[in-house]
Amino acid sequence: MMNSNKQATYVELPVFQGSLDLLLHLIQKNKINIYDIPIAEIADQFIETIRTYEAFDLEITSEFLVLAAQLLFLKSRQLLPEPQKSPDDLLMEQEIKQDLIDRLITYKTFKNISAYLASREESTGDKFFREVNLEEIMLQITPPDPLEGIATIDLLNAFEGILKRVEKGEPIPLYVQIEQIPVDLMINDIIRKIILKPKGIRFREMLRYNSKAEIIIAFIALLDLLKDGKVKSEQKGKNHDIFIVPTEKLLDFEDGKLD
Repeated sequence: MMNSNKQATYVELPVFQGSLDLLLHLIQKNKINIYDIPIAEIADQFIETIRTYEAFDLEITSEFLVLAAQLLFLKSRQLLPEPQKSPDDLLMEQEIKQDLIDRLITYKTFKNISAYLASREESTGDKFFREVNLEEIMLQITPPDPLEGIATIDLLNAFEGILKRVEKGEPIPLYVQIEQIPVDLMINDIIRKIILKPKGIRFREMLRYNSKAEIIIAFIALLDLLKDGKVKSEQKGKNHDIFIVPTEKLLDFEDGKLD
């Protein structure tokens, strides 16, 4: 019989049914009103949870990254003094936050319905009811996984890393900070640069000014392109740069516009 002073350590992590499930868990854990979410605090906890799961080699789908990017965007906007925000800036922030709240309320409603139906099934014994496919319903409000073959945490690290380099660099010109950059214009600009470099382009090569506003909008625009399947991400090794390359869908679409 073998004796050992070492004891195995077991870590039990909660299982979340998606990014909204995790966000709702954090809100309820902190006893926060769903209509008054402290973005900075929740964003930090959300990203820390993602890192914890990544450390235990648990799969993180890109829907978590999309929501993390939205939270980071709202958090970064809150860091700007109010006088530096234009009416369009404030409207965009409010729309993003309201959309997030609406999705949370919808998710919470379906989750409560699912729990109620499950309890009814247990209490009714042999009686049968029509099954509700909650996963199929949630697909309508939860974005699909747009990334393949790459750890989504690497994109988050790249995004945060660029923000940190900006914070340590030269002061950002005021006119760049407060400039409103429409996402659709940023998408078109990224597409143009990717078409010119079909073998791949680094995220930092997509930027003109390296301002916080531009970095955030570029990241959101990139996520839209990934979600639409027009670009894909490639990485040769864990510590190598991530390259964004066009897919056949994007190339065919651009060729069609030229015809």
